[in-house]
Amino acid sequence: MSLDSDPFRYFRLEAQELLEQLTRGLLSVEEGSGDAQAVPTLFRFAHTLKGAARVVGQMKMAEMAHAVEDALAEYRDSGEPLPSDSVPEFLMLVRRMGEELAKLDAPTEPPPSSTPEQPEQSARSEGAPPAKAPQVVSSGQGDEVVRVELSKLDALLEGLSEAVVQLGGLRGAVEALSQAQRGVEGLLKQLTAPVASSGSPAEHARWLGRVMEGAEGLRASLVRAGRHLGGGLGQVESELGRLRDEANSLRLVPAEALFEPLRLAAREAAASLGRHVEVVTEGGDIQLDGHVVAAVRQALVHVARNAVDHGLEPPDEREVVGKSSTGRFRVRVERRGGRVAFHCEDDGRGVDLGRVRQQALARGLVSAAELESLDEPGLLDLLFHPGFSTARAVTEVSGRGVGLDVVRETARRLKGEAQLTSRPGQGSCLTLEVPLDLASLEVLGVEVAGQHLLLPLEALSGALHLQAEAISWTGDRASVSHEGEVLPFLPLTEAMGTQGTRARPRAFSVLVLSAGSAGRAAVGVDRLLGVSRRVSRPLPSSVPSLPLVVGASFDAQGLPLLLLDVAGLVRRVQSGTSQATSQVRVVRRHRILVVDDSVTTRMLEKSILEAAGYEVELAASGEEGLEKALRGGHAMAIVDVEMPGMTGLELTRHLRATPALQGLPILMVSSLASDEDKQRGREAGVSAYIVKGEFHQHTYLDTVARLIASGRGTA
Repeated sequence: MSLDSDPFRYFRLEAQELLEQLTRGLLSVEEGSGDAQAVPTLFRFAHTLKGAARVVGQMKMAEMAHAVEDALAEYRDSGEPLPSDSVPEFLMLVRRMGEELAKLDAPTEPPPSSTPEQPEQSARSEGAPPAKAPQVVSSGQGDEVVRVELSKLDALLEGLSEAVVQLGGLRGAVEALSQAQRGVEGLLKQLTAPVASSGSPAEHARWLGRVMEGAEGLRASLVRAGRHLGGGLGQVESELGRLRDEANSLRLVPAEALFEPLRLAAREAAASLGRHVEVVTEGGDIQLDGHVVAAVRQALVHVARNAVDHGLEPPDEREVVGKSSTGRFRVRVERRGGRVAFHCEDDGRGVDLGRVRQQALARGLVSAAELESLDEPGLLDLLFHPGFSTARAVTEVSGRGVGLDVVRETARRLKGEAQLTSRPGQGSCLTLEVPLDLASLEVLGVEVAGQHLLLPLEALSGALHLQAEAISWTGDRASVSHEGEVLPFLPLTEAMGTQGTRARPRAFSVLVLSAGSAGRAAVGVDRLLGVSRRVSRPLPSSVPSLPLVVGASFDAQGLPLLLLDVAGLVRRVQSGTSQATSQVRVVRRHRILVVDDSVTTRMLEKSILEAAGYEVELAASGEEGLEKALRGGHAMAIVDVEMPGMTGLELTRHLRATPALQGLPILMVSSLASDEDKQRGREAGVSAYIVKGEFHQHTYLDTVARLIASGRGTA
């Protein structure tokens, strides 16, 4: 189906997602569970929906979204919470927008047989190559609606059928093993059958012949089983590997799928402002994971609108300075190893740094003295601050301070980075760089301080074993030489902050890592565990955010293995700093009790603590935690709040009511972030409270070390 036959194809899915996010956010506010970012987040959703509705000419929905935005603006600017009694009115507007959206029915598609070999094409710039894969557009919570070619589904089904046939062929091996089992039973009977000591040589010969016959039959059965299994399993493994690749390819879409929403957003913004814009795109044939497309699309739409409004000059102003009256907005997608970069560039006036300074002072973001010390990158970085805008008036397009903060938040969530550059009179360029695909990738397993970690294999540009004297230390900084290049170096334990003091010089297995624009660096590990292909998933929302970690994969025993963020790791090593503090975290192997009903959270906390030198005991419920705590021997307890049965607060009260445990330090780690939640924790008797959304590994370990050192029940 072409875009002309379905002009609302992108909009329906995006609007549905935004309406669902608005509904969830408003209900959280009404229930009192919304955090400090609830209003700014709701504001961004409404702002995005307004712009998207205007792009496709749905002015009634745009007006309602604008009304929501206006009503939220006062609370966002003042920082005051949204009154819960106002939520019903907001929900009514959201419901009415949903009714308008429901009127936009998709046109009926022609029967598949009419064009069986024609994949869907997206609208594109003149001269752009046709899309080489079906397109993906997002729906709620990062799920995607996928259109795929029938030929790809046919190939997948054919491969599954072939795998089933090959598995059926292994029945011969099963039968051969059954025969071998019967042969073993017969042989055992022969071997244990009594042979008279006075038996004649002929009887002994006949007995030995039967034994040899049974042994030969057993050998033949085992040879036949081995032959079936060896060949059959190899074929099945090969076929399943091909199927895995086919299935992964269904999740891939061309970058072209992003271009049409950006093109429409830029043109709509230009039309609203009386300007002209030409949208140029490059790299549309680069295949991207559907999750990446869904995550970055909304952020880049903001970039397109801001580029037209803040960047491009009016036609008459452009002509005065010798430019074409039509401005240019260029979107270029570039693959950099295991990452993908989105470059959004305009040929406008560039950023007015004087206006940035003025607004930064007016908003109190920096002091006059701090402003004087900021260089150009520092000033441009202020534009990513939520609510910051250089617009002189609020318009339908901009002035709300929504845009680059969405880009920065997207980059943070995906473990990527966003950077803005500007040239006065020539334009600006925003680059968003994120991991390409975290679903299925080849990884190198490494061991550091007893912990198993994963690194993307394509980021590895060299591996070598170095003795202590080959590592050059200058104070806290170290370097190694590789292929004529001097590279910054850190032991991986120090880079991750799991070692409190500088390790004594020793030999390391050194990995040379390349991270695109972040450059190269070297890390030292204890042991290499080999290469494998693994399915990695982002950490669940219930798990605290971990620096330098982009996902987790589970081993055969169900234990999570952390996948490291190579770009962040390279930058950490280049800075010459680690997350380790100057204090010695572990004087002896203190024993810590971790109580959490989430197996992922338990195992991740266990990995962090054991890598720092602690001994860890786990409990999956409050009841189990209480039972283990009463046995004694723990230096502290780390508990979750929300657990089935006995909650973390109830567990804390039980521990404080036990004379022998009244002084046990208790650290509460919870996703509940309100002041009331923290106060309830203090009243129950917790020693310290860490919010999972604000979790940082070094802060976590520092808090653990401080509580154990204090040995007191409150801190």
